[in-house]
Amino acid sequence: MITGAVLAGGQSRRFGRDKALEIFQGNRLVDRAVQGLCALCDPVLVVANDLGPLLDVDAALVRDVLPRRGPLGGIYTALYFSPHPWVLVKATDMPFLEPALGEQLVREAARTRADVIVARMGPYYEPLLAAYHVRCLPHVARCLREDRRQIISFYGKVRLRVLEEEQWRPLDPEGKSFWNVNTPEDLRRILAHEDGREL
Repeated sequence: MITGAVLAGGQSRRFGRDKALEIFQGNRLVDRAVQGLCALCDPVLVVANDLGPLLDVDAALVRDVLPRRGPLGGIYTALYFSPHPWVLVKATDMPFLEPALGEQLVREAARTRADVIVARMGPYYEPLLAAYHVRCLPHVARCLREDRRQIISFYGKVRLRVLEEEQWRPLDPEGKSFWNVNTPEDLRRILAHEDGREL
């Protein structure tokens, strides 16, 4: 089994309000993220600093162990509380998860000896939809102690299983699983794309 973790602790500064609660195609972003992971993971955790607005989410709520440390702090909390060795992490502001790609990440976790399973788009890793083993905990903790908050800060200390574009593109041709909503303009653009309109 693999634990799912929705990272919902961001401050949404660029968006202007809590993105986790934003409605997207009839559901809040946090609920969409939970639903996508529920098909692959058990349990599914929602990690956030402020759990009050999320009390009706159909998942286990977990408060950040180290508040306001960004997504890396959320990954630390998810690994710390996970009942399973692997955690499939997804940011709450990523509206899509192509099932075939999610299934591939879970399959890789079941058979790899790596510590992180992460896709790469061009030269860039996609660390906010990736699988992390609890072996990463001490390395993540060290980065947080040293105030290095970029997720990939600890990648050089662990074993990576990288899914290159030629491996994941057949599963998600548009790369929609990696789209994220940082601003209201991002949200409008994605909704327009889904409606067949281009902004």
